[in-house]
Amino acid sequence: MLKSLHELTLKPQPDRTAPARGRVIEEIVMKFWQRIALGAALTATVGGLTAAGAAANGRHSGNRADGLATAAASHWGESAKVAANKRVVQAFMRDVLNEHHGSHATRYLSEGMQWHGGSVGTVAGRDNVAGLMTGVVTSIPDLHAEVKDIFGRGDEVVVRVVVTGTQKGPLLGIPASGRPVRWDAIDLYRLHNGKITEEWAAEDFTAFLNDTGTYKAPWIR
Repeated sequence: MLKSLHELTLKPQPDRTAPARGRVIEEIVMKFWQRIALGAALTATVGGLTAAGAAANGRHSGNRADGLATAAASHWGESAKVAANKRVVQAFMRDVLNEHHGSHATRYLSEGMQWHGGSVGTVAGRDNVAGLMTGVVTSIPDLHAEVKDIFGRGDEVVVRVVVTGTQKGPLLGIPASGRPVRWDAIDLYRLHNGKITEEWAAEDFTAFLNDTGTYKAPWIR
């Protein structure tokens, strides 16, 4: 006989989910203890490595510190040398060129100084190079060499400049034109013991010839 809905509702039913919940709880507990065990193992391992590393550092820290100090001294020593060379070149350009003291060039040049000017030729000797500088600033009395870039390495300093002024006297065989001139230049200086021993002057003399009305290259418009 079919039982009434009321009887089915009130009669206690077996809990079929209990075993499943039990397994879940058991898995959670096992994972929890597994994590604790893993954490303990890792802690012991890291602690051992830390102790070993500290001991190794203790043995080698003296040598390492000495090596770093030596490297730093070497690095900063070279940088100081380059900086000092740059100051010499900048002082030379300011005093001799921009302030038009051609005769002061001897203060910055070594006795055996050589100036290399490409097709213009090479001028050798401190006094002769000073004479060349005097001729330049005399023929262009308002000459100004604006430094655009300057950097150095070892015994050498490279300067990129833009030179402007008015040619009021003869220069390089070109008669005074009275015209404004402008040209770009990249000059490489070599120094020894605080003195300039050589200069390679890469001057855009084509622009100078054009501005003085001496010669106009086909590519100039």
